Amino acid sequence: MAESDAGQEIAVDALVAITAVLNPSVSTHAHSTGLLAGRVARALSLDAPTVVRTEMASRLHDIGMNGISPRILDNEEPLTEHEYNILRLHAERGATMLLATSTLQDLAPIVRSHHERIDGRGYPDGLCADEIRIESRIIAVADAFHTMTTPQHWETLVSPFAAVQELLRFSDTQFDRDVVNALISVLGRNSARLSETA
Repeated sequence: MAESDAGQEIAVDALVAITAVLNPSVSTHAHSTGLLAGRVARALSLDAPTVVRTEMASRLHDIGMNGISPRILDNEEPLTEHEYNILRLHAERGATMLLATSTLQDLAPIVRSHHERIDGRGYPDGLCADEIRIESRIIAVADAFHTMTTPQHWETLVSPFAAVQELLRFSDTQFDRDVVNALISVLGRNSARLSETA
C-alpha cells in the first residue's frame, strides 16, 4: 500500500470510529454499504484506485449524519418535510467535513454526490447521468439496497429479491442501470436467495 493510501486509510478509520460512537447504526450501515460497493466496483472492472476510492467514500458516505439530532435519526415515525430537509443536508455536510481533512479531500465530491440521480432530480446539485462520478453512482445503488434490506426505523423492510426489483424499476431514472446489473451479478454469486434474478 502506498504511503498516501495508508494515510487515507488511517484517516478513514478514525472518522469511522468517531461515527461508531456517535451513531452506531449509521456506522454499521456504512460498513456494510462499503463492502458491497467495493464488490460492485470490482464487478464493473474499474481500476484499483477507483475501487479503493469507492470503498473509502462509501464507508464515509453518511458521515454528515454526525451532528444531526438523534430525535430525527431515531424517529420511529415518518419524517416531517422539515426533518427530511435537515436529513438531506448530510451529503453536503459530509463533503465539508472531508474537505477539512487534507488526506481525504478527493473523497469529498463522491460523498457529496451519493444522492444525485441519473435523471437530474437528486440532491444537492441536481447532477445527471455521467455528471455524477461512477463512485457516487455505485454508492447510491449499494446504499439503497442495504437500506431496503436492513431494518430501519421509518423504512419498510423488503426481501433482497424485492429490493433488486425496486432497483431495476428505477434504473435509468434514479440509478445507473450498469451499476444495478453489476450489483445483481455480485449478489447472484453470493446469495442463493437471489437466484430468482438470474
